[in-house]
Amino acid sequence: MDSVTQLLFGGVLGAAGFRKSLGRRAVAAGGLIATLPDLDVLTGLFGHQSVVETWQDHRAISHSFPATLVYGAAVGWMIWKTERLRSRPPNRPALGPDDSQYRRRNWMWLGALAAVTHPLIDLFTAYGTQLLAPFSSVRFAINAMPIIDPVYSLPLLAVFLFALVSERFAAAAQRVAQLALVYIFLYTTMAWGIGLHLEQRARQELQATSSNTTGVRISAYPVIFQPWWRRIVVDLPDEILIGFSSPFADKPIAWQRFTRLPSSPALDAAQASYEARVFRWFSDDHVHWTVKPGTPTLVEARDYRYGMPGDSILGFWGLRFRVDAAGRLLGEPERLSERPGFTRAGLGEIWDGVLGR
Repeated sequence: MDSVTQLLFGGVLGAAGFRKSLGRRAVAAGGLIATLPDLDVLTGLFGHQSVVETWQDHRAISHSFPATLVYGAAVGWMIWKTERLRSRPPNRPALGPDDSQYRRRNWMWLGALAAVTHPLIDLFTAYGTQLLAPFSSVRFAINAMPIIDPVYSLPLLAVFLFALVSERFAAAAQRVAQLALVYIFLYTTMAWGIGLHLEQRARQELQATSSNTTGVRISAYPVIFQPWWRRIVVDLPDEILIGFSSPFADKPIAWQRFTRLPSSPALDAAQASYEARVFRWFSDDHVHWTVKPGTPTLVEARDYRYGMPGDSILGFWGLRFRVDAAGRLLGEPERLSERPGFTRAGLGEIWDGVLGR
């Protein structure tokens, strides 16, 4: 999810569990702590990064369950410590135990839970998150939610603002925040179910045309802004099928077929590179290769988990390699980024896709 949604979710979590005991500052603190994992994007500010290092660094150890629990609790402890020091009268000993230990526990729980919600939410997007770093580099992903979804985020925004500004209605703000978390759970579960349903529908359609789908990977990736219209990707040994479908559509999926390239010196050189290995790991091996002959030969790799009908159907981003006539790579590959702009026509296309038109 985007960082704004992460902030809102963390704030609503703070309101749901800690608004009455810690006050309004629990809402603001929960929101800020929930955004801390995304500070890994700042690693690019420190020294040169290759074109693939950002893929390696983002959603890595800062997003793992072990790390977020530890540093989230540590931030909660620091908030408690700062709060306690500020409440100590001048020239007097420290405050007694009264409710101090109770508040410390609450702040540490809030910090740990707010931080760990970030990778938990990211888990339900296709990008992939290293939940067990540094013990494992495996990327976990459930294709349930798009990165941005107003139906998901706007209710969180309303509850976040109510809990943050309401001074007199702490109990009501906490109850509303708890209901908002139930809503998010049900909405995410529904989105997950939609993906599983469309994957099964695609498999049945392919089986009906005598295609052997035994052991074939079929994935239903959410298209931006909503979870209903899905990009269906079928990985066959010799080709890739890409289509779009919605649970509200009763027509067969219109497949576009993309052949996998045979081996060639230029392709082999690109695929053997370190950057290509990282890209395959990042994309969960959803890489489509094209070769454009010339001087030098251009070899392009695209992550086909993402894309829209038209020119970007094979993906929004990837790598472009330059290979000479002897099959040697010419320098580092170039990062491709060709995401189409948001237009009224594009939004209309998404709406028509949802309705199955």
